[in-house]
Amino acid sequence: MAAPIAIFVVCLAAGVYASSRWLPDLAPGRVGGIAFFAVCGLLGAAAAVFGLDIYGIVEDVGEGFRGLEEGRILGSGLGSLLWQTGVLVAAALAVYLLAPPQEGADASLVSRADPDAGSA
Repeated sequence: MAAPIAIFVVCLAAGVYASSRWLPDLAPGRVGGIAFFAVCGLLGAAAAVFGLDIYGIVEDVGEGFRGLEEGRILGSGLGSLLWQTGVLVAAALAVYLLAPPQEGADASLVSRADPDAGSA
């Protein structure tokens, strides 16, 4: 019983740390801060669900099923994994894209895409 709890905590912490480390900055202030924590939390939850689904697949396959049953368990587990993780990642992406960008981020993107746009 302790293994799923440990997997959940480790995957959640790893997901939150990775997303907070490599996620581009959002606007300062309350709205940007809330969006940042929501995105980090959702990505951490996605990592935790991913880890728990992998654990469940390994446990089910390891119970001794052979042949066609093993393939069905693996296929069902992978479908569940992609569906659950995909919903959380999509929600995190939606929150990130709807959050206000950091000041000056648009100007730097324009200057990188078209160097002549800033000189006009």
